Amino acid sequence: MSRISPFKKVLLSAMVIGGLSFFTLANTFAVLNSEGSNTGSTIASGTLTIGNTVGAGTSCFSYTSATNSNASCDALFSSASLAYPGTPVTVHVTIQNAGTIKASALSIYMPSCTATASPGAPTPGGGNPCSTGGAMMYISESNSTFTTNSCVFPTSSGTCSFIANTVNALATTRNDANHMFTLGTTGLAPGASRYFIVAMQLPSTAANTLQGEEALFKLTWNLSQ
Repeated sequence: MSRISPFKKVLLSAMVIGGLSFFTLANTFAVLNSEGSNTGSTIASGTLTIGNTVGAGTSCFSYTSATNSNASCDALFSSASLAYPGTPVTVHVTIQNAGTIKASALSIYMPSCTATASPGAPTPGGGNPCSTGGAMMYISESNSTFTTNSCVFPTSSGTCSFIANTVNALATTRNDANHMFTLGTTGLAPGASRYFIVAMQLPSTAANTLQGEEALFKLTWNLSQ
């Protein structure tokens, strides 16, 4: 019968201990997990929506279009408002931020102005009220009762007055969203409104060629963040 030497017994004992340690360590260092899930999370966009009301008319909102632009708001003036040289015509306009995002600026531009014959004019003079020497415009800011506070176009302070060729300047240099005229330094908080008086006049020295002529124009109001 073979005998195992004391040295071999010690070696075998060490191997057994090593094997036990391997399995024991594997169990001791098992990975522990803990989790918490934020379910139902969403991110939603706010809205920058302009409301445009002319006089006592119905508010016109930009959200009626996929581009957030509405080209069908009420006209500022109609052909029934016949303008005489040196006699101004005015209209009240309320601009509201009907969205949920604060607007940092309110601006205007005039994308088009064309001359056409006044309705019922027997013999139009052939002049162009959109050109130099033609119609003039100013915009003053007011409170909610339309008491004037300050001028915002064509100057940005003081009292408004008619300046020659302002309609022509708008139609030729402030005629798209890349060349807007900013109305003062005040933006518009959500739900807030600003109030304006828009005035137009033919020069008191208007040429006879402007008789029976009409300026057909668009004025676009723009809110930007």
